Amino acid sequence: MRIAVLGATGRTGRLVIDTLHAGGHDVRVLVRKPDRLEAPGRMPVVTGDTRDIAALRQVVDGVDAVISALGPAGRDPGLMSQTATALSTVMGESGVSRFVGVGVAGLTIPGDRKGPRDAAISWVMNTFGGQLAADRRAEYDTWKASTAQWTLLRVPRLVNAPAGRVTVDAHTPGRRATLSRASLAQLLVSETVERSFVRAAPFVSDATDA
Repeated sequence: MRIAVLGATGRTGRLVIDTLHAGGHDVRVLVRKPDRLEAPGRMPVVTGDTRDIAALRQVVDGVDAVISALGPAGRDPGLMSQTATALSTVMGESGVSRFVGVGVAGLTIPGDRKGPRDAAISWVMNTFGGQLAADRRAEYDTWKASTAQWTLLRVPRLVNAPAGRVTVDAHTPGRRATLSRASLAQLLVSETVERSFVRAAPFVSDATDA
């Protein structure tokens, strides 16, 4: 597949790039700072912001799907929803339907079955999260209202660890409150290809040993 990647210079994004190349996919990336890329000669690079319509058109042109490894930016609390608005518009114009991105476990949507721990985490996020929590809600609402074949993987705390077994469920959080970035990178790529949770936001986490 030909896949555009946003957030390619982050800790998860770099692993996504490696996973895509290992799978034989053609990759192009949109980054603000190309000098932060590892081995940039491996793929076409578009320089720009993820909310820049012109830059998005350039990176999305001719691809089969878009993966976003973007995470929240404390100094830029509107980043996620503004990116979703711009990207969904450009994808619609370009005829690109498949999008897979990273959401947060604290987001609650209809049908969720959260236990006391996860309900408490969501309450804290939505009560004290301010603009960042509102940004995540707006991001989800934007994709839900779009015509894209989107997936947002709702993740707990990300950790630097090797890829391992994971749990994935549309509405029930896993028992572990962590997910390795390596596992997340693999999931972002596999979900893009396999389309197991189209127009859904499943919970993902490290699997328990039991």
